[in-house]
Amino acid sequence: MQQTHDAEQTSLYVTADYHHLTLTSHFQPIFSIPHRRPVGYEGLIRAVDPQGIPHSPLELLAIPQSGKEKLSLDRLCRRLHMHNFAKQPNGETWLFLNLNSQCLISQRPDAGFMTALFEQTDITPRHVVMEILESEIDDRQYLLSLIRHFRQLGCLIAIDDFGAGHSNFDRIWELEPDIVKIDRSMIRGAGTSSRVERILAGVVSLIHEAGSLVVIEGVETEREALVAIAANADMIQGFYFARPQQRITQNLKFAEDIDHLLAIQQRQRFKNNHQMNQNFKKIETLFRQAISEFSITNAFDTSSHILFREKRAVRCYLLDEVGFQMARNVYSPHYQQKMDTRFTPLLSGDNANWSHKHYHFRAIEHPGEMQVSRPYLSVADSRMCITVSQTVMVHNKLYVFCCDLDWQDD
Repeated sequence: MQQTHDAEQTSLYVTADYHHLTLTSHFQPIFSIPHRRPVGYEGLIRAVDPQGIPHSPLELLAIPQSGKEKLSLDRLCRRLHMHNFAKQPNGETWLFLNLNSQCLISQRPDAGFMTALFEQTDITPRHVVMEILESEIDDRQYLLSLIRHFRQLGCLIAIDDFGAGHSNFDRIWELEPDIVKIDRSMIRGAGTSSRVERILAGVVSLIHEAGSLVVIEGVETEREALVAIAANADMIQGFYFARPQQRITQNLKFAEDIDHLLAIQQRQRFKNNHQMNQNFKKIETLFRQAISEFSITNAFDTSSHILFREKRAVRCYLLDEVGFQMARNVYSPHYQQKMDTRFTPLLSGDNANWSHKHYHFRAIEHPGEMQVSRPYLSVADSRMCITVSQTVMVHNKLYVFCCDLDWQDD
């Protein structure tokens, strides 16, 4: 490795020669959304030839041919990143280091390399996050021992590129990483599809349930940044906020960017809530008419058709106090033309019990008050819907009157 003097700093910047290429470290910030500042930096390798022409990381990683050579390059990259990170004003932040999992499997190196590197750079292990591409390692026992080794040193463990390739949730339960980095492909899909956006939010929620923090990486547009924030990610990384740079500098603009995004999100929530309230004014009026009609006449079919004046209304059904369905589903004439006969086994609610559903137990807990569920996937036809429900007393018997509203993505 070589040292080059930076005219603007008193410290020396470390580079390395490798197969006629000059290797340098670049650092990309990883920002905490609630803290509104960088909390870590991912070390990324960059290579240029003697003519100053850059070579991609993929071209660099294709040079070593044997497992031993790959391990040597992997260690060289880590050494560069550690030395250069130590020489910069990084504060109380993490350094994220990528491991070449394949060469570790083939070479099974001794465990002393990182220990020596910590001593050489004076970086404490608690400031280092080891990124592992778990999909590359089939030997679970070795993977667990590798993670155990770095944890014993005091490092944090991150699973990288989750959601790409053959990533499985069982690895999250088994490995118990401190951080999970969600692959760029998920945020790219979520940025253009409401369905994928919901899936991303569900993935983040599951990872949180497993006890890991979440970084969404590869954020490149304002829309993707808004989706990442809405999905409840803890940290965020990508070109939209900052590109990798040799020098770590204070990014005061990130706080402004986050404030801007949160303001957009707040306005959108207000707009959506206003629109939903407008939509529900009509639905609420029809629903209360249907409830009143049913309480007087006990004619469920007739009462249901009052609601079908609203085009979003799909089906009505009646439950008893303990959740059993008391009558067949009554479908809107508008919806019957769209019914997917492939789901015929699910269309009938005869003898079904829905007591575990929020629209039933919330109605029971709040008698006489209209309840509106959040959007969910209906088991009746595998479509997104919202359920409006309310208890109603007929002949001294308590029922829960329910109406599903079609809530497909616009």
